[in-house]
Amino acid sequence: MGLNLLIHKYLNREILTPLVTICMILVVIFAGYSITQFLPDAADGLMTGRNVVTLVALKILIALEVLIPITLFMSVVTVLGRLHSESEIIAMQACGLGERSILISVFRLSLLLALLVSMLSLYVRPWAYEKSYWLKTNAEANFDFSRLRPGRFHEIGQSKYVVFLEKLDTDFRRAEGVFIQERDDSVRKIVRADEAWQEVDPVTAGKSIVLRNGYYYEISENNKKTRFFRFQDFHLPLVPKQIDSIRYRRKAAPTLSLAASSTAEDQAELQWRLSTGFSTILLGLLGIPLGRTSPRRGKSGKIFVAVIIFAVYYNLTTVARTWMELGVVGSFPGLWWPHILLAILLLVLLKRPAVELMNG
Repeated sequence: MGLNLLIHKYLNREILTPLVTICMILVVIFAGYSITQFLPDAADGLMTGRNVVTLVALKILIALEVLIPITLFMSVVTVLGRLHSESEIIAMQACGLGERSILISVFRLSLLLALLVSMLSLYVRPWAYEKSYWLKTNAEANFDFSRLRPGRFHEIGQSKYVVFLEKLDTDFRRAEGVFIQERDDSVRKIVRADEAWQEVDPVTAGKSIVLRNGYYYEISENNKKTRFFRFQDFHLPLVPKQIDSIRYRRKAAPTLSLAASSTAEDQAELQWRLSTGFSTILLGLLGIPLGRTSPRRGKSGKIFVAVIIFAVYYNLTTVARTWMELGVVGSFPGLWWPHILLAILLLVLLKRPAVELMNG
């Protein structure tokens, strides 16, 4: 029992060390990529630096449900490949510890990480999505016309508004040569004015842009009708300053509300959340047969195969989710068939003799 416990601790330490390292590297890379998505808005005055940092942190929390399983998978393959290559597995077998001990050790570690991933997927991920949606909506609602940079087109409110300013007087908070396009369903409204500034209603806190000396166009894309008039002063209302709620987004919906829903999209989202823990265990165990290699052979000879398997598996889960959302498949097999296929592959590889895998 003492030797078994020692081996389990040793394997856990050897797997967790690269797991944490690789996960941190992926988080840094992912954070850098996310920052590049938000920095243009911050530079243009559409978002504060604090909002950018918060949104990046939320995106990292969302991504962890995928990053943790893949880092576990690659860590098990790498570590066991090294142990096989350096004959440490042979030494363990000489002490009476076979692959069953490795299987139990990896399973226990995978189960703990699966519980963490399940908590992230079921509770943390929807919370992070809700907060990120709220931050983006709040940033749009508190849009400040005077912070825009002249000479550039700015998309505001998920492309609801497109604004262009030729010049901007920051002292008087007024713009010259203003072009604004507002798109609402099938109607496109275009305003061109010589001068513009932003006002806030002291009672309702409603925002509007005051435009002076310009032209207004309203184009209906359904019946191809166009309205046109010239104005001296024109008030263009913007979104309200206070945001009490955001529209329904299934990624931000609580898990219990998804379970009570009967729509295919909500059920697909629910099954995605429920399957992440199961996926973590499968990937952790799959690293055992893929980590087998002959002594004095390359430590990472199976890494390429592992990457291919994960890429195919992840793409199949994405396809399964899309099919379920579109109604191509029902709640069963739903999103479960890629996991079932991976489980079958795991059983086949575990039953193959180690010699075959060394030579394969």
